[in-house]
Amino acid sequence: MYLLLSLLALGCARHGEMVPQSRLDTADLHYQQGLHALDEGDVWAAQASFERARALDKDYPGVAVGTALVASAQGEFFRARKLIEAALHRDKSFVGAHVALAQIAASEGLARGDSPQVWLEAVRRSMVQATKLAPLDGSVPFRLGEVEFQAGEYAAARLALQRSMALDDHPWSDRAKTLLTKLQQIERSTPGSTLGSKIATSATVTRGELAVLLIEELHVEQILAARDRLEGKAPAAQRAIDAKTLGIELTWARPFIERLLPLGLRGMEPLPDGSFAPEAPVTRSQLAMIADGLLQRVAGHGPSSDRYTGEPSRFSDITSDHYAYAAIASVVARGVMMADPLAMSFRPGAAVDGAEALDVLRQLESALTGGF
Repeated sequence: MYLLLSLLALGCARHGEMVPQSRLDTADLHYQQGLHALDEGDVWAAQASFERARALDKDYPGVAVGTALVASAQGEFFRARKLIEAALHRDKSFVGAHVALAQIAASEGLARGDSPQVWLEAVRRSMVQATKLAPLDGSVPFRLGEVEFQAGEYAAARLALQRSMALDDHPWSDRAKTLLTKLQQIERSTPGSTLGSKIATSATVTRGELAVLLIEELHVEQILAARDRLEGKAPAAQRAIDAKTLGIELTWARPFIERLLPLGLRGMEPLPDGSFAPEAPVTRSQLAMIADGLLQRVAGHGPSSDRYTGEPSRFSDITSDHYAYAAIASVVARGVMMADPLAMSFRPGAAVDGAEALDVLRQLESALTGGF
């Protein structure tokens, strides 16, 4: 009987397509889940979701759109465009296809290093079409704001994100608010160098990149040299640097790392294995230690552990015996870094993004050059 029912169910489905296991088991559901996975950076999970959508309904336009976005994430831009063309041929009114076309154009332009002026107009045309089709869909202005943000077009990004927030289309209005906060953080930081401007929208900052920012944006060499002169200290003796052991022989940031290491900054010293790990992402706890070390060193104060060791933890996600607890408590108390005001969490293991790194450097610059 079970076999007969199964055969009947299969016979009711279109040839080659999977029978849904629930009324909620739809191609659109898995398409949306795939988009969410892409936003989280999980390309493989996204592909699995889009394949599930294909199995349920091979003619659903979101299948081609999702697969195109995966191809774009993997740098296959020609294939991505062809897939979007197929989706639009199937259904020109499918909003996601127009949005994806804009995202692919932006991803390709950024990957090629083209000026935004080369590709932004095509992005905006696609987004205008998407807006005409779905004027109340908050995802459309959010995605436009996201692309404008990546392009460094902050005024245009702000307008798009504000439109998304005004539509109050959850969760896009919430995401727009978060990105707008980051945009404002970047604008407050007002990067002084070209390098700072380029890293502002980065999702992560590596130890090599932070070395460059400390030298070029914060001018830490000059700050520490001025402090040493004030205290009558002789310049530190130059130490030989073994680039091979440090693993910086071939890194683009080698000259900056070699200038930084003699300064002896806490948190930017070689790791226990002797390497500098220039490609490793900087975490929030590590940045807190670097910032706190600089503040204490320039101010001439004792270590933060003297003030914070033994107290109950101020944060919901860090115990007071965490290796960076005192530094974290110190920089939060000074307003150099922020904790979540509601959950009182610090997310010590989270990667630092470009906007936050620049914001912290500006806070440090103000504190280190303006007194305490």
